[in-house]
Amino acid sequence: MTPRRTEFAAFVLDLVDFIEEKVGEAIHDESVRAAAISEAADAVPVLRDRLRANDVVNANFILVLGNMVEARYAEDWWDDFGRLDRHRFEDAAQDLVGPEGRLAILRKVVV
Repeated sequence: MTPRRTEFAAFVLDLVDFIEEKVGEAIHDESVRAAAISEAADAVPVLRDRLRANDVVNANFILVLGNMVEARYAEDWWDDFGRLDRHRFEDAAQDLVGPEGRLAILRKVVV
């Protein structure tokens, strides 16, 4: 295993912030949606790898995010998410990144 230079919680929270930022960009500017969602999706394998260092936090991410982070389904989930019609996309995005969204819940689990 490669030695880690960044503390677990800080690293995971930075990735969660990055994903949230990219989804926010996709909400605010339809013209960058595909690229922003692709960038958010690209962070998921790195997140998944780092979560393996903490079984409790990893289990919570899997339970709360499901197919969004599951290795077998994540790529398809993010592709489908990026292609939703505007209204459905905004609803799904708010469920993920809103003030009471899934990522907000998971932030509490990380620390």
